[in-house]
Amino acid sequence: MDLHRKPNGKWEVRWREGTRRRGRTFDRKGDARDFIAWQRRRQQLGQAAVPDDVPMCEFVETYWRLHAVPNLAPATRDLYRRVWALHVLPRLGDYGVREVTPKRLTRFRAELEKASVGNATVVKAMTIVQSILTFAVSEELVEYNAAAAVSKPRYEREREPHIFLPHEVEAIRAKLGLRDRTLVSVLAYSGPRPEEVVRRMQWGDIGELAIHYRDTKRRRHRFTPLLPPLAEDLAEWFLASGRPEAKQPVFPAHDGGFWSEDDWRNWRRRIWTGEPERPRLDRQRPAPARPGCAPAGTRPRDLRSSYVTLRIYEGVPLTTVAKEVGTSVRMIEQHYAGVIANWNGKHVPAERQIRAARRATGRGMDAAGETTRRLR
Repeated sequence: MDLHRKPNGKWEVRWREGTRRRGRTFDRKGDARDFIAWQRRRQQLGQAAVPDDVPMCEFVETYWRLHAVPNLAPATRDLYRRVWALHVLPRLGDYGVREVTPKRLTRFRAELEKASVGNATVVKAMTIVQSILTFAVSEELVEYNAAAAVSKPRYEREREPHIFLPHEVEAIRAKLGLRDRTLVSVLAYSGPRPEEVVRRMQWGDIGELAIHYRDTKRRRHRFTPLLPPLAEDLAEWFLASGRPEAKQPVFPAHDGGFWSEDDWRNWRRRIWTGEPERPRLDRQRPAPARPGCAPAGTRPRDLRSSYVTLRIYEGVPLTTVAKEVGTSVRMIEQHYAGVIANWNGKHVPAERQIRAARRATGRGMDAAGETTRRLR
């Protein structure tokens, strides 16, 4: 061990632990000497024979192989990978796992907030670190999880979901072709998350009375009632698609498989919001922008609100609605408080609400109804 005095008058002890150099600073020389004596005593008693510290950037590979891949859903892994690369790796990657202390993590949170990172991302970044350190405890690399002692910022939604009523949904559908308006129908009239439709939904999931959805994040399966207008839309799209097999995706990508994350982002950008295509290398100017099909500031995920609203106005209990859309009653009460408060208490069937909106937009379902009758 090396003991020397720093320019600021403090005393620093430097030593090597495995392949890594360590250091500690003391105000008084006597304290530094006591620390050296303590370290030597630990070595003599055999208590210093602990595993070499591993940098976070190396240990995360073991964490990913042994914990993340077997236990986390693909969507969760994708999110973890992005947050790790953007926010955690540049700030904690070079630290050893045992060097990630509550003090270091408190400053890590402060650095993220100083960089104007949103609260939701800060919470996710700290959750990832906590998960890695939990795995480090199971690997006997550290004795306790330092992240558990550091509080996370309070998460508040930056925006509330836009409440889509049937007449707004039908106005959007009126601007789209068959495939896209069927996709909007599925999102609005059965209440799934978009990734549950474009990444996993097969024709075999559509039954006579309900649609089967797989919530891979919570590892659950649920069945949502198949409303008659939506059944007619899907029947029309089924015939137009050439009567695909049960395992075929309902909305195939250009290669016939399920949509990738890029496919979904492109649809959301070009169809939903109407943003222009990005310029290619062989094109000097980007393609001109065209009007989007949806109101500005909204997202396709907001279409879940349409189904929730339909079911609330139909008089369905919130516990049932929560099961159908894969959320909790508390979340529905929190985000649809205005819908519930403005409900006049009259029960209006969802089918009647949708058909009234379609008649108002001039897009009756006579053709789709005739298609459904031919199928039967």
